[in-house]
Order: sequence, then C-alpha cells, then structure tokens
Amino acid sequence: MQPDRYEISPAGRRRLSGFLQRRTAKLGLPTWGEFAFGGAFVAAGTVIILTGTKALQVNPASVHAPYWVLTVAGTSFVLGGFMVWGIAWKQFAANRSRLEATRRHPNEPALVDYPWHPDGFAVSEWTGAAKALGLAIGLSVFLSMFNWWAFGTTGPWIVKGIVGLFDIAALLMWAQAAQQLGRALKFGHSQIIFVHFPYRLPEPVVIRWQPGGGINRVNRGTFTLRCIEEWMERSGSGQNQNAVLVHEEIWSARWIIEQPRNFPLNEAMDLRYELPADVFPTQLSADKPLFWELEVKLGLPGLDFNETYLVPVYGSV
Repeated sequence: MQPDRYEISPAGRRRLSGFLQRRTAKLGLPTWGEFAFGGAFVAAGTVIILTGTKALQVNPASVHAPYWVLTVAGTSFVLGGFMVWGIAWKQFAANRSRLEATRRHPNEPALVDYPWHPDGFAVSEWTGAAKALGLAIGLSVFLSMFNWWAFGTTGPWIVKGIVGLFDIAALLMWAQAAQQLGRALKFGHSQIIFVHFPYRLPEPVVIRWQPGGGINRVNRGTFTLRCIEEWMERSGSGQNQNAVLVHEEIWSARWIIEQPRNFPLNEAMDLRYELPADVFPTQLSADKPLFWELEVKLGLPGLDFNETYLVPVYGSV
C-alpha cells in the first residue's frame, strides 16, 4: 500500500504539543547525585512506613493521623525514590554502554551515540500500558491520604474542592490506562526496518514500516519524519521552580493517506523522505539532545494507532 500525498512542512521551528516522550534519562545531576537524591526519599519513606506499621515506636501523642495514612505516605516516598533510582541506573548503564561502544566501534559514531539495533527499531504497546497502569495506581495511592484529610475529617471546603479535582485527574488517568491496555491487546508491537544503517545526510531516508496485528483497514493516516531538539525549560526560582519538557521540531515531512483502504495483514510499507542539505544529525547523547523520529498516526475502526520510532540519521563519517 502506498500513501496518497507527500508534503514538507513550512520552514521554521515550532514547538510540539500533546504527549511528549522523553528520549534521554538525564535529570541535570551527576549519576551519583541522582542515586543520593533517590536514597533520601527511600530513607525518609522507610522511616515513615516503620512508624505507620508500628515497627518503630514513637510517642502516640505526636501522631496526628491514622497509622495507615503514615504507611501510605511512606510508600509514596519510597516509590518516588525508586523512580529516581531507575532513572539514575538507566543513565549509568547508558554511560557504560557508550564507553564500551567507543572501544568496540571507534569508526561508527552512531553506535557510540545510542544503543541502536542495526536492523531496526521496535516498540511494544505493552510498555506504554504498564507505565500508564503504574502511574494510575501510584497516583491513587498518593491521593488516598489526601482524601482522608479532605473527606474523612472536617477539612475546609477549599481542600475538598482541590482534592476532588485531583480525584477527577486520577479517574482520567485510569481511563487512559484502560485505553492503553486496549491498544496493547489490539496492536501488540510494531517496528520499522532500516534499509540502511545509519542513514547518512544528505542522502534520502527510506524506512520500511512493519505493523503488528489489529490493523486491517485504514480510514486516514500520516507518516511523519521529523527532526527534534529536546530540552527541559525551567521557570521560577527556589521552591517555586518548575521544569517542562520541550520538543521543538526543526524540520518535518509526511506521507498522507487521504482515502479509506484495506490494509493486508502484516504488510510492510516503504516510505522515502528527501532531506534538505542543512538539517542536523542525531545527537542523543548530547546535553541538549537532537534526534529524528517517525510518527505513525492512523485512524482505524475502533481504537486509533499512534506510535513513534527513533530513526538513526547521522552525518557522514
């Protein structure tokens, strides 16, 4: 099956909105600092859990909430610490992998930059479903103690209103988790196959997209190849400091399916993109990462398909 139309986006950068998938695991701290930061949360949470389970004896007069609330609060701290540890370990493993790749592949910067599989890039809908379910469970556990405070005691009405809004957010997160689970059951996994590895600028990029199950008729769709720069944008100061993930599109082109058509089971689709001479190569290991990805969005009967794949577009050696 071939798309109907090919178009290149107008020149100029633009920020992407919606769900953004962070492609690096850096927190802005050295690895040892991330482990220490996570350890502080785990240590504090452990003490609170021991207090909540009465394994650590304290003066009952100093406890102003049910013991189960303390246990939940401690569990939230520990889970937060484990998340930071997971990010730190991912960064530590990536650094070790780059050092090993530098030794084994001194003439191929692409394999030093990122642990590519030369054959292609595969994704699984089950990974997204597991993350969405974990976030929904974590938020529900975290909010349980605030619900006790707002609705189990004589909390002020403004607290009830704020907690109620967060409860609505939790319900929406559970709905999203259910939708992600439905996508995993329907689509399973999919992949792109690299016709060349890596792609060299300014040569054309030819990608073979291989869907999994669950796609037999397409109502409409787009296959967008884009170059993206990623960074964390910080605002405020002190305790009021916020950090927002930013993805800025530098260049993109897309193939478009305009008319409904059947899609034979497991049929691959070849997509060819002509790149301009002044675009940037992939730099996923940089402090301000730059990368290429293929986004596939298909309108289907029932649940739609939406997935992104990293593409190894590098400069000449």
